[in-house]
Amino acid sequence: MAVKHKNLYLYLTLVCFLGIILIFIFDGYMGLYDTLIIKSQEIPEKFEADFWLHSNNQAYVQVERDGKIKFNYEVDNRRFSTYKANIEVSIWQVNEKIAVIFAQPVSIPAFDKGQFEWFLNTAELVPADYPSNEQYFFTLVIRMGETEHRIVTTVQPIRYSPGEIKIPAPPR
Repeated sequence: MAVKHKNLYLYLTLVCFLGIILIFIFDGYMGLYDTLIIKSQEIPEKFEADFWLHSNNQAYVQVERDGKIKFNYEVDNRRFSTYKANIEVSIWQVNEKIAVIFAQPVSIPAFDKGQFEWFLNTAELVPADYPSNEQYFFTLVIRMGETEHRIVTTVQPIRYSPGEIKIPAPPR
């Protein structure tokens, strides 16, 4: 005598539905995500993990001359294991490493975040004999494990000196 399974198709449908949900969770949520925030002027520029995927790991920013740039780098480990790597932030110009700004070993526990911060002073970076009315270019390279991000940076020329600003008289 054959046994009838009245709810067999219901169970198969639920298993398939659960499988699809798990695929979305593991594909869309799990992994290693990093975010870089650069603050040099009034509005900070934010580069999130999806930006790096669509930009070939390269970003472009403009900064002011003789100013400080603040970098906040956050690494979000959404894995079941601890993430261990070395972070190195360096300045490159014409395929030559000029300086290492930040270097540190990293150990981020499972489902936790690591935050790193460093500063860059463009007055120290631009050579003293470089003309003040010309742009200066360099590339900031962030290496973390096998990941590498490049930020091509333009230092804007000085457009005026503080003594040259004339405030108009108010209308009468």
